[in-house]
Amino acid sequence: MKLVYTILPVLCAGLLFTGCQQEEAEEPTTQNNGGTGGTGGTFTPPTTSYWKINGTANSESMDAVSVSLDGTNLGVSKPFTDMGYGYCQLRIFANGNDLNIRDLVPEGGYRDFPVKTGTQWNSGDTVEVEMDVEDGNTGTQGMYFYRVDSGTLHVSKLNGKLRYTSAGVYTMSGVKYPDMQTYTYTCQLEFSQVQP
Repeated sequence: MKLVYTILPVLCAGLLFTGCQQEEAEEPTTQNNGGTGGTGGTFTPPTTSYWKINGTANSESMDAVSVSLDGTNLGVSKPFTDMGYGYCQLRIFANGNDLNIRDLVPEGGYRDFPVKTGTQWNSGDTVEVEMDVEDGNTGTQGMYFYRVDSGTLHVSKLNGKLRYTSAGVYTMSGVKYPDMQTYTYTCQLEFSQVQP
């Protein structure tokens, strides 16, 4: 009988310890959905930078890329002479005042950020994507200002450098100066740009 009283507490402790270990092993890993960080998901960051408007890449390599220290602003300017465009500008900026993209993206991984337009400041982890186009073609000549209404932006980090990549092809809506109210123009945008 003494043997039973001695073995019983040891068995109970062993079962309790095993149960705790099993719960830890079944805890879900962090996936890269809905703005969470990590390397989960199916996105593989590109290794080269590109920028396409309506499926056509910029035709010249001269460009000016700037990224803010906290990664919340990216600006790039490139000519698209094959399309009859002068310099076009691409802008990505965070809607949240206290958002620090550089701190949120893990080294060697990525994070998804929701793209929204016209959101209020301090709106979580949302970003805006805008593009200006200087069209020199006869019949369509003028300045166009486009924005992405909704979508997802992938931001990855490798060797401390951030890369901003569109999640597929964005359909943008835009206005033509001087009519800055009527968003009747559209274009397609696709890009991947690493900070210098």
